[in-house]
Amino acid sequence: MGGRDFSLHGTKDDEEEEDEMMMMIKAKLMHESDTILLSEKLQLAGRKLTTNGVVDSVVEVLRRVRGPFAVIWLHVDTQRVYFAHDRFGRRSLLYRRWGTSRCGDMIAELAGVETSSKEFFSSDVTHFVLSNVAIGEDDQDLMQYQELPASGIYVMDLRATKDTSLSYRMEFHPYAPIVPKLPLTIPKPEAPSYILDRFGCKFSCPTTTGKVDLVTKMLESSGRALLIALSDAVGVRVRSIPSRPSLEELGPTARVAVFFSGGLDSVVIAALAHFHAPATEPVDLLTVCFDEVSNFASPDRRAAELAHAELCTLFPERQWNFIKVNVSLVELVKQQRKVQALMAPCDTHMDFNIGTAFWFLSRGRGVLTKSTEAAEIATLDELNAFLKPHQADLPGLEAKDAALTLFDDKYVNGGALLCPVVRCGRKRKHGCVLRVCKSCCVKIQRAVNKLVPLESQHVNQRELQSCRAKLLSMGVSEAKLDLLLGLAKTRDEASKKLLEQQFVSCFVHRSKQTELPTLSNPTSASTRTSCSFSTLSHYQTNAQVVLVGIGADEQLAGYGRHRTTLINGGEQALRAELNTDLSRIWKRNLGRDDRCIAAHGREARFPYLDETVVSTIATFPISSLCDADLPRGVGDKRVLRLVAATLGLSNCAGLPKRAIQFGSRIAKVSNTGSNRQTQGKNKFSSVM
Repeated sequence: MGGRDFSLHGTKDDEEEEDEMMMMIKAKLMHESDTILLSEKLQLAGRKLTTNGVVDSVVEVLRRVRGPFAVIWLHVDTQRVYFAHDRFGRRSLLYRRWGTSRCGDMIAELAGVETSSKEFFSSDVTHFVLSNVAIGEDDQDLMQYQELPASGIYVMDLRATKDTSLSYRMEFHPYAPIVPKLPLTIPKPEAPSYILDRFGCKFSCPTTTGKVDLVTKMLESSGRALLIALSDAVGVRVRSIPSRPSLEELGPTARVAVFFSGGLDSVVIAALAHFHAPATEPVDLLTVCFDEVSNFASPDRRAAELAHAELCTLFPERQWNFIKVNVSLVELVKQQRKVQALMAPCDTHMDFNIGTAFWFLSRGRGVLTKSTEAAEIATLDELNAFLKPHQADLPGLEAKDAALTLFDDKYVNGGALLCPVVRCGRKRKHGCVLRVCKSCCVKIQRAVNKLVPLESQHVNQRELQSCRAKLLSMGVSEAKLDLLLGLAKTRDEASKKLLEQQFVSCFVHRSKQTELPTLSNPTSASTRTSCSFSTLSHYQTNAQVVLVGIGADEQLAGYGRHRTTLINGGEQALRAELNTDLSRIWKRNLGRDDRCIAAHGREARFPYLDETVVSTIATFPISSLCDADLPRGVGDKRVLRLVAATLGLSNCAGLPKRAIQFGSRIAKVSNTGSNRQTQGKNKFSSVM
């Protein structure tokens, strides 16, 4: 048995000459030095081990480790094998055993909140494999591996406990719960208007506008605590990256990159990275898109472009390298098997979508847009209109469209509603404001949009007459058609300024021909950005470390179901769900993500899962996390939105959450063919 140090500081073999102890460590200890220190501490603890000791000194060392790690450590004298990863599973560790089914899955059975052990025979475990990736000849082999539970430390004691039966023992030692920091306090009126993190970085105190009450004061206190804790977490993850003299001849090179969706979590991390990265070094912002049909203009890409422009404005002294990772369908299919092997034993469609996004992001190969001068900040209204151009007009226009009642209801035996359009007869879709089927609704939208052209468009009278005749032939009366066209011309002035587009609005049926504005089109949505960029060029990031925003949604009530839980079950139910989300993040996310990111030799670091950040958030009242009376993009992750606003990030502070598989459009691309109706939780088969 041998091992090596997988940290950024080299590949030193940790095998001791005297064969006293052997180990494999993959770790980055954020509050101490690195894996060398952990190796030394384990060796010192190993020398204190006795066969009859009550307290296991090695277990105690591993329990005190802070930061991501995975370790397999054999103490030869006592024949004890220690294996574990950190409490969140930030570093992948899988296991597989061969043997009888008599003892069941000891690993899963022992995992819990109490110290426990179980005896087994040599025939029960003929082979036992621990690895950071699944190893096998085919998919069936790969799926025999399981994620090691991240709730504690396992010890396999290979000393025979009975001379005749050769019985051995598997032990489990749970981690102590993370203790919340001291309760929040409301600062006194004479308190300073700024705060400092542990590195001396100065920030304005988060403040809100409007009425001042206890909830508001607690939100501001939560904002101060989160800003300090998060800046500390980003700081220790950025400042600890070693320099690389071999790259100095290339000029300023980014040592850190951010997985940059343009959403709240990633933009806050990027902004905080500015305060901790060396002033002369760029920061790489990696954004991935799979939507080849739209010329790689997915929601995440559009949001990321505007967030990049905003960072240029706020921190013009920093070089922000914006790297567009554009993935074609051909490339996606080409790399599919690699991703499937890495994500194993995870096997759902959602696992593939997320794992693939991280794999291509970590590869770090794309088109570079390098900022050269500051940008005027795009407003939140412009960003929301850019990503969701129909949203502002939905309530008013849809209500008016529905009130028109273009057609009378048409029923068949049994009470089912049919589409009332002449010569149609399809089933009517419930909720359609025009009260017709999908096909007819889209046809009406397209016809009306042509009948009410933009001022800049050439008007073809013959086409207008054809569209009007088509609507009349569908059964729309002249009077109601005129009313419908009048509504299509009625729109909010802000929308007119931004989009210059008329439309009939239906939440259920969207016309696929409705052209959304793109940043590359100078006649499209006005973003009011004056940021200029250098010539586009192909780029390969040299960053060794990538900052990833995982953990924010699980702790700060970022998922839509959190809002539902708060409405239906109250604060206690939401608190319980958040605790559950965090306790299972090792199985649902982090093992898979670490394997896909590390495949390219990069180290993922997760500021939101810093132990101090987690213990700080645990003190926040639910009112600082979620307010169900406020809309999405405002009432969720309230305290993080306040932190973003304090940093000057006005755009992302008002954006609702978009899951990476939808924001990058990989779900749209991979859900084709036989996967067309595939749900995210279903087993993945193939892209094509």
